[in-house]
Amino acid sequence: MSSHDGSSVTLAEDAPKPPAPTRKDSLKNDLLNDTKGLSTAPVQPLSVTDPVEGKSDVAVEEAIDTERQNTLPPKGYVAVPLSKFGFVLVFIALALAIFLAALDQTIVGVALPRIGEDFGDFAQVPWIGTAYLLTATPIAPLYGKMADIFGRKACFMFAIAVFEIGSAICGAAPNMVALIIGRAIAGIGGGGLFSLVLIIISDIVSFEDRGKFQGIIGAVFGLASVAGPLLGGAFTDSHLTWRWCFYINLPIGIFTIVVVFFALRFPQPTGSISQKLARVDYLGTIVLIAAVIALLLPLQLGGSDWAWNSPQVVVLFIVAILLLLLFAWIEMKVAVEPVIPPALFENRSVPLICAIAFCLGAGFFSVVYYITFYFQIVYGDSPMKAGLESLPLMFGVVIFSIICGQIISRTGYYTPLFFTGGALLTTGVALISTLSESSNRGMQIGYLLIAGVGVGNLIQTRVIGAQASVSPKNIATVTSTVNFFQTFGGVIGIAIVGTIFNNAAADNLREALAQLPAGSPPLPFDPATAPSAVTSLPEPVRSLVIHAFTQALSLAYKCALPFTALILVLAVGVKQYRRQGGPPAAVVAE
Repeated sequence: MSSHDGSSVTLAEDAPKPPAPTRKDSLKNDLLNDTKGLSTAPVQPLSVTDPVEGKSDVAVEEAIDTERQNTLPPKGYVAVPLSKFGFVLVFIALALAIFLAALDQTIVGVALPRIGEDFGDFAQVPWIGTAYLLTATPIAPLYGKMADIFGRKACFMFAIAVFEIGSAICGAAPNMVALIIGRAIAGIGGGGLFSLVLIIISDIVSFEDRGKFQGIIGAVFGLASVAGPLLGGAFTDSHLTWRWCFYINLPIGIFTIVVVFFALRFPQPTGSISQKLARVDYLGTIVLIAAVIALLLPLQLGGSDWAWNSPQVVVLFIVAILLLLLFAWIEMKVAVEPVIPPALFENRSVPLICAIAFCLGAGFFSVVYYITFYFQIVYGDSPMKAGLESLPLMFGVVIFSIICGQIISRTGYYTPLFFTGGALLTTGVALISTLSESSNRGMQIGYLLIAGVGVGNLIQTRVIGAQASVSPKNIATVTSTVNFFQTFGGVIGIAIVGTIFNNAAADNLREALAQLPAGSPPLPFDPATAPSAVTSLPEPVRSLVIHAFTQALSLAYKCALPFTALILVLAVGVKQYRRQGGPPAAVVAE
């Protein structure tokens, strides 16, 4: 908590001795300390839209919490004012950074078979994705605190530069080992881009307008997710080859680096390099990275390289749990400046929104990851065409991310969107789980669109709600923490849904093939690894195989429903803060 400034309050001579400070007093002192050196323009009254009648401690604390989030960020986090043209240029550069980070998550998957073929090493192909995930996921929550210590701009430049270096190594890789190393390096930078862009936007845009601009960022994320498989397929099948799946990052990234370097200026954070380095929570950082890696390895390799009940998987899960408990103890009892400050979770809205982000990641990425498999196995689509078939999902994300951003900016309300988003996403996933080989195009488009609209309601709301629930000094850490939970939810969701799908598909296929006459030849290929070739099988084998896999997909999606439905339950406890005026936090000069 912030220290007192040494000033005293004059009391009447006959006044009784003041009582010991309460948590309300501490919050008030924090508010005063957080806003020193900022604009002294009068702040209009703010209110919690879910007020508590009377003057109870809860009501006062809620009012104080609301007031805190409406102040400008602490000095050193506020960018030098931009012209309107400069703001547009910087925003485009930041949006392109999000585009690159999102594109990189989807563009490579289409190229994996060709990469394995070119290098003659199919056994190591899964590590292309795993290497990126093992570095990007654990480092993501660290960028928030690093942005507070070393500055937003410095951290952003570091992240995108490392991402570019990793992409260049991947594009020029002479062998599979070099490519995997390049992916790991790219993950170190890519893991911070999502959070840093949202953090910088919160510094250069007023609270009222934040929803509008973060809605656009959500739309860019959706567009990139669609463009990834399309561009990946186009590059892989052309003379440019799969290497341009990585080279495409270079010109876009260089443009972003140049614009941010010259156009975006933040005051230098106070303190020398040695003082800044001394503020880093090294012990917590190391333990968190080790814990997340220990958890990710069995989730990525379990069920394929390792059996789920193998000693490797069991030991790593136990180690991960112990390390996470150790990390929590370090953050609460040891760290002076924790990577994830425990104080973030004093307001119940923050842990609830983190849980919502986790469930969103688990539900959304499970749909994205496996819906293309449906189109490949039912229609024999190529990966690129299957990506086109899933456009309604991303169309809903893009359009409604922008619409909901506008709603938040115009009304100040974000909690209703947690309910509409959770309801629509749950409905969409439930309907998608009913898709079969006999479903028509209208059903496929409609169900995907409903799920996409649900995600569009949630994708930017989670960040805005979390930022509104903390003081300005904690915006960076809460943003990176929420993004980490969404990413990690995606990992968990895909692992659970994938395991259920693989087991169900194997069982269904075995039962289906048992219906064939004795002496029937075995399948010439594994449908799980070559789904597009299933339609080339003769009848009745083709129908049996397609039905076996669509039933497995249906079961897998049903198992994703608890995650999406839980969003509705969690949203009940999220507090609504509404701004009713006051000085804007925007740094855009007229």
